[in-house]
Amino acid sequence: MNAVAILLYRNLVASIDKVFLVWQVVFPIVYIFIAGYSYSALIGEGGVPVGSAFIAYPAYLAAGMIGFNMMNSSTIAGSIIWNDKRNGMFQQILVMPFARMEYIAGSIITIMLMGLASAGLILVAGTPTLVGSAVPTLVGSMYVLYALITGAIFFGSIAIIISTRLKSNEGFNVIVNSVFLFFSFVSTAFYPTQGVPGALSTAFYFNPLTYIVDITRAGIFNQIDFFTNVEVGIIAAITAAAFFLATLSMLRMKI
Repeated sequence: MNAVAILLYRNLVASIDKVFLVWQVVFPIVYIFIAGYSYSALIGEGGVPVGSAFIAYPAYLAAGMIGFNMMNSSTIAGSIIWNDKRNGMFQQILVMPFARMEYIAGSIITIMLMGLASAGLILVAGTPTLVGSAVPTLVGSMYVLYALITGAIFFGSIAIIISTRLKSNEGFNVIVNSVFLFFSFVSTAFYPTQGVPGALSTAFYFNPLTYIVDITRAGIFNQIDFFTNVEVGIIAAITAAAFFLATLSMLRMKI
């Protein structure tokens, strides 16, 4: 545990770009208050359906941006490993009293903390849009926390897999940006499945971000139902598989 704590401290202090962190907070806030209120004029006063409730679009978007921001934070896992490989730091860490599993654990915990911190900031910043729509409960809070933790592990695992497989910086950036672009916009983070063409609506449910933001919204707006629990099980299975593959990739990565 001491080794993991040391690697966690090192990741948080030395490996995270401060400009990236500022962007992680500023971009979602701007998007919530500009796009949210601008698009709500197109949607109308009826709002967006979430379970049995209809939620104003700014509140709907604010809840979605919590999951979106958590996903973006997870790219840190891939960039940490990529930079360690490129700069020879990975080899240096392994010749010190650190095991690969400790390195993996440090990276995943870093992502979980960063994801929760960025999601918390967006939740606080988006509070004005959530007032009157959010129905905070203990059970709902547990669902939100579950969604963010599993989401951070899943997307962190995907970033780790990509970083261990690619050899060029350009390739890493292109693949990561392309994959996360799909995750971002082929999901319910920005708009509901209602009214979306059939094929695209189906594609939403091949995207783990959809389950994460759906569970988050269900928790925030107290709209937990049977389908929410189905989504909980699906994202748990997907996350476990992604984490297994990421661990396997790290264990097989050549120094």
